[in-house]
Amino acid sequence: MDSSKTEKATINIGIMELAQIDLLVDSMLYTNRSDFIRIAIRDQLEKHRNDLEKLYMQSKAVNFEPHKSVYGGIGIHKINEKDLLDAKSKNKKLHIMSMGLLIFDKKIDPKLFEDTIESIKIYGKIQASKAILDLIEKKNLKI
Repeated sequence: MDSSKTEKATINIGIMELAQIDLLVDSMLYTNRSDFIRIAIRDQLEKHRNDLEKLYMQSKAVNFEPHKSVYGGIGIHKINEKDLLDAKSKNKKLHIMSMGLLIFDKKIDPKLFEDTIESIKIYGKIQASKAILDLIEKKNLKI
């Protein structure tokens, strides 16, 4: 999985901030405005790494009862057919919480998904087959 893929976000920037960014770009300190903005965002996220981890854990505690086990975490998480078959064999429903990219393998049968997934909390993006995405929407699995 390529974690360098990007999503488009539109932002409004004050004229003074934009002028300063443009000067840095013209001075060849940054390739372009987007380069500057991406680096600034990464720097801020790194600065708040501990806060993000703490907030993730707080959200996990608030959204899921303490006795429920939660699959997922921070980063890229891939769920495949074997994960769901293991859960089904144990008669277990999965609760999934992810901050980043959550990938459901394209081979997952929608019936198996329906039988094993109880809830999903996502901060980021889900990649899955259209059938799985439709089930998530239909069953309102996202909390």
